[in-house]
Amino acid sequence: NDDRTYIMDLYINYYGLVFSKIKNITNSTNDVEDLVNDTFVKLIGKISLLRTLSDYKVTTYIVYTAKSTALNFVKREGVYSKGDVNLDNLIIQKEELETLSNAILRLLEKDKDLLYYKYILEMNDVEIAKILSIAPDSVRQYLTRARRKARKLMEKEGHGSAEKRIGP
Repeated sequence: NDDRTYIMDLYINYYGLVFSKIKNITNSTNDVEDLVNDTFVKLIGKISLLRTLSDYKVTTYIVYTAKSTALNFVKREGVYSKGDVNLDNLIIQKEELETLSNAILRLLEKDKDLLYYKYILEMNDVEIAKILSIAPDSVRQYLTRARRKARKLMEKEGHGSAEKRIGP
């Protein structure tokens, strides 16, 4: 029962995020619900691991599981239809996201918070400012600094031009 409650809480809290990530990758409205469910079924087997992770790592793990589920579907079904993006580009993008995630996990807590609120929770600057008790006009500057720090960490690991992956 405790595991059931835990996975239901994850489902309620992360359904929207998982849905949007899968839809963006597959561009398939017919299969998104099944893929969301497949994602959470995969997570059931990882409950003991998920319980040991911080909120950031749980979110990252769930996003990667969703993306992996969607990429496997795309590879299996060959249904990706967004312009000239192909499966090779999606695989490269997935690897780059893993590198970025590792860099973000090594940032200071405030920088992690900023990036988490902006890019995972997709909050606007005013919402972020309210949570962090800073001026809304300062959020952009703080985000720029956090992205630069993440980029430097990625470049230290020798991952080429990180700027393409995380912006200016």
